[in-house]
Amino acid sequence: MNDDYTETDALELLQTLKSEVFDEDNAQLALATGRPESEIEAWFNGDEEMDEDAEMKIRGLAQERLGE
Repeated sequence: MNDDYTETDALELLQTLKSEVFDEDNAQLALATGRPESEIEAWFNGDEEMDEDAEMKIRGLAQERLGE
């Protein structure tokens, strides 16, 4: 993983995916990432840190769905 890529970057991508692809729906976002909706919400609330696997999945989704 790129050392310059941070959890903040992943969270920003996740928010972009949520707003631009998943109609602001955490349930759809959870399904796409393969994570429970409660975990998605915990990331957005800052209650839980994202693991490296989640960050990689989010980057992959962003490349596929947003061209980023």
